[in-house]
Amino acid sequence: MNAFAGMLIRIFCSFPFQLLVAEHLFAYPTFKRRSWFWLRALLTGLPVLLGFDALIRGNLVGPHPNASILGYGLLLVPVLWYYGMLLSCYHCTPREALFSSSCALALQNGVFNLYWLIMVTAEFPEYSLSAFWVYLGLMLLVYGTCLLVFWKWMVDREGHTLPRYRVIQNAVIILVFVVLLNRRATGSYYEAYIYTAYFFTDALAITMQLALLHETDLVLKNEIIEQLLASEQKKQQMTAENVELINRKCHDLKHQIHALRHISSEDERNDYIKQVEKAVLFYESAVKTGNETLDLILMEKQLYCKEHGITLTSICDGSKLSFLSNMDLYALFGNALENAIESVSGEAPENRIISFRSAARGGVLSIHFENYLGHALNMRDGLPLTTKDDESYHGFGMLSIRHIVEKYGGTMSIRTDQQRFRMDILLPCPET
Repeated sequence: MNAFAGMLIRIFCSFPFQLLVAEHLFAYPTFKRRSWFWLRALLTGLPVLLGFDALIRGNLVGPHPNASILGYGLLLVPVLWYYGMLLSCYHCTPREALFSSSCALALQNGVFNLYWLIMVTAEFPEYSLSAFWVYLGLMLLVYGTCLLVFWKWMVDREGHTLPRYRVIQNAVIILVFVVLLNRRATGSYYEAYIYTAYFFTDALAITMQLALLHETDLVLKNEIIEQLLASEQKKQQMTAENVELINRKCHDLKHQIHALRHISSEDERNDYIKQVEKAVLFYESAVKTGNETLDLILMEKQLYCKEHGITLTSICDGSKLSFLSNMDLYALFGNALENAIESVSGEAPENRIISFRSAARGGVLSIHFENYLGHALNMRDGLPLTTKDDESYHGFGMLSIRHIVEKYGGTMSIRTDQQRFRMDILLPCPET
């Protein structure tokens, strides 16, 4: 075997290369990539691979029996370097990068121990083509299986705020374990059994990470249930206020009609009639959009807005919304209007203005919400952060809206300028 082939086998079967692949395995499907991603990945990955190849050839680092304590300590270099690589190449938080790096480290060590279990059993020569293909096959099998196991978290991590303490705790446990056990058991009579135990310990580390995700998912679901209950309570309160408003109007109408029977003055009678007409005018002018579900939403919100001095205007062709399910329609428009109502409720009367319009053209449905904004909003990941003291309900309405938009293959953008909050939604819709 020539020197170049030997170098390729050393590199592709080395700890840094396996770890590099594992790091990107967890990060690439999970996080958004930064600009010049491939250049960043090359510049952060290649130096470690070449540097460790030189150290391996000098027996200064790696799982060799004659490697020094310093050599084992040097294993920390690619671990820390690749952690920085994730932050450099991907849009992720330090906590998310630490979790992904910990998973990658446990996965790499699992392949390493499984490889040596096969090597001592089948007696393949080290740094041979046979060893190379065995390593490659194990990486494809184990890494692919792990990818499928973690896939749900990778593609749908919205709302998953991993607990800082648990992430750090797991990372320290995995790091210490890998540094201590990422070595060969050469010469031991129980060599195969030792590698088997090491491999199952790696599997346990991966299971520990999965358990953390499962726990976080349960916490998120509980928060969503609490938020749904809080939202439902708010809707019930709004409905109760609307019912009370209607009852008051009916009570007033009853007395006004009774008074008309005893009024002899023509001018006074006409004045009373105008008051009655004004009272029922709102109900007669209720918006008819062509979609019964949207009509109900608007009727409820307009009743509330009228009672609280809020102007709500809309221009909408509801017939174009038939492709949305009633549940999604309620969630999208209900959450958007509730957020707008809550935003303008504390403003001066002249600024309590909300408007939205919806129109379809060329197979695209455009929805625009706009309202006055009397305070600055901080944004994260394209969504406004909560201004409430209770952060447990942070952004649930907006997250729900974005989820629905993405569910139908659409896009959503938010702008806050000139004391206006503007939200634009584009959804592909079937031609009718």
